[in-house]
Amino acid sequence: MALAAKDTATATFESLTAAGISGQATLRAVQTGGTDIHAQLRGLEPGTQYMVALFPDNQTCTTGTVSQEIVRVTANPAGIATFNVKVSPEISAIGSLSVQLVSDQSLQACGAVTP
Repeated sequence: MALAAKDTATATFESLTAAGISGQATLRAVQTGGTDIHAQLRGLEPGTQYMVALFPDNQTCTTGTVSQEIVRVTANPAGIATFNVKVSPEISAIGSLSVQLVSDQSLQACGAVTP
């Protein structure tokens, strides 16, 4: 059975700091449940560790809402990181994805999930 168009979505990361982080994530429904997320982030500080979290309740990565860390990445010497991860929530339950510094959990970028 083929997946329908509604079973894919994207999130374009927009920097929330002067760092200028950008990137895009592609979300695809998994037939057995959950969502595969593939993303590339640019403008990261080389060698720095970041975490990516999903926010089920909003498209603005608003702090104070429930979020779920999905992956940690370390930027390569060019300031780029890519990741592929499977998460249990369905696409329709994912509102946004955030990029945060692991060191202080400060929000660096946010991407609203859109069909």
